[in-house]
Amino acid sequence: MLATLYLVIQSVRLIAGFPVIKVSSVIGIIILAFIINLYITGVFAFLSFSFGVEKTLPNSYYKIKSPRFLAMLFRYLGGEYFRIFLLNTFWAIKKQRNKYFDGTRTGIKNFIIQSKKSEWGHLIPFVIICFASAYLFFLNMNALAVVTMFINIIGNFYPIILQRHHRIRLSRFM
Repeated sequence: MLATLYLVIQSVRLIAGFPVIKVSSVIGIIILAFIINLYITGVFAFLSFSFGVEKTLPNSYYKIKSPRFLAMLFRYLGGEYFRIFLLNTFWAIKKQRNKYFDGTRTGIKNFIIQSKKSEWGHLIPFVIICFASAYLFFLNMNALAVVTMFINIIGNFYPIILQRHHRIRLSRFM
């Protein structure tokens, strides 16, 4: 809870400071864009895995209405490469992967719950960071806006698509 509160305060301070931020180096822009994404996404990641807030969205949201379109989008955007990247970096430790799926039938149900938590933890920040990027454009901080949005797409949009894709694949077993 304290981590969430800390990140909320830092995120608000950061966004409130946009009008006076002056970053001219490419490295500075990349670092600041990363921090914007990290703080805002972190708020919702902590909430999602600590408090089960994924239930705030109706079950109808989590139901995949166009599985063929989503599968095509996943392929077109290179979702499989993103999945492989995650498995070889963040999820390389088998013990960590087993928290999501342990290979059993009840593990499938847990995996679906975990995928909803992950999706919720990326969906809300994706929307907020889209607005933050638009605000940066409004402030004529175009380079920071573009880099922030790029990191948002990789760090939040791709995970959303991946979680939805997981649930399509798992629906065959349920």
